[in-house]
Amino acid sequence: MLKRVFNLCVSLGVTTVDRIGDAGGRLIGIEPRSRCVVLAYHAVSPEERSSFAWQMDVLIKKAKPLHADIDQLPDRSGHYAMVTFDDGLENIIENALPELQKRNIPATLFIVTDLLGRNRDWEHRGGDDTRQERVMTEEQLKAIASDSISIGSHSMTHPLMTSISREQLRQELAGSREKLEKMLGRPVSLFSFPYGGFNEQTVAESRLAGYKRVFTALPVYACSVPNEFETGRVGTHPTDWQLEFHLKLAGAYRWLPFAYSLKRRVRALLRGPQTGSSAESTEKRAA
Repeated sequence: MLKRVFNLCVSLGVTTVDRIGDAGGRLIGIEPRSRCVVLAYHAVSPEERSSFAWQMDVLIKKAKPLHADIDQLPDRSGHYAMVTFDDGLENIIENALPELQKRNIPATLFIVTDLLGRNRDWEHRGGDDTRQERVMTEEQLKAIASDSISIGSHSMTHPLMTSISREQLRQELAGSREKLEKMLGRPVSLFSFPYGGFNEQTVAESRLAGYKRVFTALPVYACSVPNEFETGRVGTHPTDWQLEFHLKLAGAYRWLPFAYSLKRRVRALLRGPQTGSSAESTEKRAA
């Protein structure tokens, strides 16, 4: 709780600086540059549906919703948001998709292909605890795929991609994509890293597997450059505090990757060189 409050306070400071900077720019005739935030959800329970609906109301008031596969932001100035869901859990169908459809908000579901129709049984590494949830079936997935609900891959079996062999990595990437394309009869070009774990090798292999874009768990602005391949997301939950959600939607949590990097450097100075990569620090914070 203390860490959550601290993160919120720092993020409040970030958005305050952003607003001052934007106001100052307008005074001299400079419009703020376009900004886009990708929200990363996992589950929405029946009890959380009303909170999720409130968040979507805020989204359409504060930002313009976009599809996750766009090549670049449509305007030079504006605030945009994308909605994504990892794991393909069944409760999304009943509790999230109806609220999105009411508001014409597009979304992307990232699917674990070999676990369709089964209980979520991969290792829990923090974040949302969805171990009691069921993954949607193939029939349900086919029924919801549409122009507004796009489907991406979340691997075949939900491994930590930075800890498996290159051969298995390639199979998880290519195999899941091929299975989804055959199942849905449409191209699949987006991938979300399980647990948020990634490194240079996993990104490079994702390119070779034919993906157009991969999504991480680093809460930075999205689509900062045209045809961006590696896109960050901010972890979001229906139970986020209202101020917390406003700040996430504003992109105010984008300072966290810098804080993670600084923390690793301080540890390295105090304790000696640390093994691992930025991806490994990310994976501990993504569900």
